[in-house]
Amino acid sequence: MTNINIKTSIATLLASIFLSGTSALALDKVHLQTDWIPSGEHAMYFGGWQKGFWKDEGIDIKVTRGYGSGDTVTKIATGAADFGVADIGALLTAKARTNVPVKTIMQLYTHSPHSLFVLKSSGIKNFRGLEGKKIGVAGGSLDKSWLFLRAYAIKKYEKDPLTFFKTSFAAPPLINGLLRNDQLDAGYNYWNYTARLEALGYEEFLTLKDILPYIGIEGELPLIGYVFREGFIQKNEVTLNGFIKASNEARKILKTSDNEWLRISEMTGAKNQLMLEKIRDGFRKGIPSDNHQLMRKNIQHAYKILSQIGGEELVGSSTSLASGTYWNK
Repeated sequence: MTNINIKTSIATLLASIFLSGTSALALDKVHLQTDWIPSGEHAMYFGGWQKGFWKDEGIDIKVTRGYGSGDTVTKIATGAADFGVADIGALLTAKARTNVPVKTIMQLYTHSPHSLFVLKSSGIKNFRGLEGKKIGVAGGSLDKSWLFLRAYAIKKYEKDPLTFFKTSFAAPPLINGLLRNDQLDAGYNYWNYTARLEALGYEEFLTLKDILPYIGIEGELPLIGYVFREGFIQKNEVTLNGFIKASNEARKILKTSDNEWLRISEMTGAKNQLMLEKIRDGFRKGIPSDNHQLMRKNIQHAYKILSQIGGEELVGSSTSLASGTYWNK
């Protein structure tokens, strides 16, 4: 696989999806906002759109990039987009603080969004080896994965990463760049970015999957999902169901077909075959089961942990998960 001009590929993707509906006058027009620049975790939209799954369900989909999950939730709440992709933590916070008219319905990933990565030759093999080291963290100081890491370290080691590390918060691509330039000792980044690091000689030694059982969360935890404006749900249930069906079809084919990943490789930003395989495998790890009861139980417990560590700055005065967070058909 040759090197790819990622910016060109992304621009081509978004322009193509936007323009694809101009000849489909009979289709329902729907605006989807992602949580970030399209990359590996957005493979369902690349594959599903190119296969025509949404068109088959009568949907003319327009996709725009997001600027973080918080931005996406805000855009959905204000009607700037019909529905989007967002980190569940951003939705929980927005519901707790301002009760935004947004719900989540379909969980897209339960795989760890964050992992701690170091260069294999660094000599860092465990959490204690990070003391005093420069750590780059994707997201902000109230990101759920960072708060889970803090809860884990406080409970297991009686150490708060806020003071145990020399922490810098930055955008995911910047963290990878700083790691490659030896300006950081470790990175705590999203899976689709750590997949790229694995292909460059870095290794994962602590994941959210390792962390969650230690803080009392067993089994799947919904981490990223579709979010919908309540008004859209009430008026467009047929379209909503069609979108979910198309998403399931896209996810199904990407779960089983390696050839589909080769077909959309340029859209994922993978620079070579190994990187594509890491992105593909990370996507597949995160495909959730149908155990919605367990996931909702876990999100209730997760909310308690997040509110304890994040405090009022994160959830305001709320002490429990806001009712109406999930849409029940």
